[in-house]
Formats: sequence, C-alpha cells, structure tokens
Amino acid sequence: MSLMEEKYKYSIDTNIHFTYKADADMKSLCQGDVLNITEELAEVLRNVHPYFLNGQYRYFMVLSQSCDLVRRDGKNCKTPYITLAAIRSYDSFVEKTLVKEKFAENVSGLLLMDEKKKEKAYQLIERIYNNTEPEYFFLYKEDALDFPESMITYLKVSIALKSQEHYDKCLAAKKMELSDEFKAKLGWLVGNMYSRVGTADWEGIMTAQERKEMLNNDLESKCIIGSKDQLKILKAELAKKSEMIHNHEEAASFVSDIYVQTKYEKAMSIIEEIFQTSSKKIPKEEKEILLNKIKSRTTLKTLIS
Repeated sequence: MSLMEEKYKYSIDTNIHFTYKADADMKSLCQGDVLNITEELAEVLRNVHPYFLNGQYRYFMVLSQSCDLVRRDGKNCKTPYITLAAIRSYDSFVEKTLVKEKFAENVSGLLLMDEKKKEKAYQLIERIYNNTEPEYFFLYKEDALDFPESMITYLKVSIALKSQEHYDKCLAAKKMELSDEFKAKLGWLVGNMYSRVGTADWEGIMTAQERKEMLNNDLESKCIIGSKDQLKILKAELAKKSEMIHNHEEAASFVSDIYVQTKYEKAMSIIEEIFQTSSKKIPKEEKEILLNKIKSRTTLKTLIS
C-alpha cells in the first residue's frame, strides 16, 4: 500500500492509490492509460516524432476516448489515430512554474521564496493535487505499480499515432490504468467541459490539517521560504560561496536561524533611540516610564505589525 507519510496510513483501495485501477485491463487501451516508452514505442517515435525521445519525457498518457479505442471482433478500433500526451517530472514542473509565476527565484540552484508569496504557491500545489489546474493532469506516485515518482501529464503536448499500425505497440507499452472516475475527470479536462466531474479526492483519506501539512511539506521541500530580509542575507551568503551552505537542508536551516526584527520592534528601537538622545533635562526614569507606556499599548502594536 502506498503511504503519503507513515502517520497518514490511508487506504481507499487495499493495494493502490485511488487514482488508479488495481486490476488494469492489459488487453485493451483506455483513455488515461499510462504507457512506458518501450523499445518498440521508442522506434515509432524515432521515425515520426524524434523530439519526444528527449529524456524529459518519461511516459505517455492515452488521451483518445475509450469508446473509440475498442476493437470488436478483431477489427481495428474506431479512431484512425491514437492521441498520446507527454508525461514529465512533477518536481521539475513545479519548480519551473514557481519561478515563472514569480512565486520563487532560483539562486545558486536553490529556490528562494518570500513568505508573502507562500499562500499563492500553496494554492498552486493544491490545484495540481486536485487536478483542477488547466492543461495538466497530476499522477501521484505509487510504489505498488512501480511508479515511484509523481508525474505531470502535459495535455497540450501531444502526438498522434496511426491506430492501425501502432495500436499493439501502445498496448504492449501499457503500464497502468486510471480508475473509471478519473478517466471521466481526464475526459472533462481534455474536452474543456464546464461541469465538474465528481471523483474520490484527498478529503476522503486525510483531515484538513493533514492535507495542509502534506502540501506545505511538498512546497517546503522545494523552496527556501523566509522574509525578504532573511532571503537578502541568504543571497549574500550564497554570493560568497559560503562553506556553510551546500544544499537545500543547510540553506533552510541557515534562514531559520536568521533573526529579523519585526516592524513593531524596529519602530520601538527608533522611539527608544529618540528618547535616549532627547533633552537631558528630562530624568532618565521618566523617559523609561513613558517608553514602557508606549510599549504597553497593544493597539499600537497591532497597527505597526
């Protein structure tokens, strides 16, 4: 059984994640089937779509409708072409998207994110997991199906193969099959329909707090998140090629150890400096009493924070 983390211990199916079928039909192609790039399929690509032999393309997904792929009585299927969409690394996709949307920046190979951008980045991750991000279809990792890394299907990056010539080669490359409800969801995404397809989702296997923790962990595993001032100090350290920072974990630890005054603390420091340098005719004790009264005003702290 696949686990998000040991503590979650979810089980929609006794064997695999709810996105996939436990008993895939390996005798026919269906919409949503994930295909390995076998030697036979690679040879086809080499002849008609050599670009897709690039290592970034890890698998392919069948986009053609299941009803058009049925072969009855040994005859060819209804559709003359089988449409396949490219599947690439989820980690790579998220990292590039975070940079593209200006939620994060790449500095010396590390993704740095201003904590003010975290909420929007979190919402992006959430949409991906829920398969509501247009033009993409998320495939969660599943060890039981020898699918150890989460992937993203690029629905608009597709190719067409002649079904009469290449059906059997695609079928032989079939790795796993979507559950029926996720086939419907894929069909909705591909067809750009305006009604929502009901599917099993993360709410069925985790509490709201567990889902939030899962998505935050995913985001924080990719980005160094801190305040603008903290990231400024980190950038300076990276520019010096510091011996203290060699990887993501060390950079995250470095940022967490940086103490930066809040706006309120900075304001109080300025006020205190003014008091200390003001007229010597005012007794020090009176200055301290007045300063303490200012600091005790919670409304002031609320306004400045």
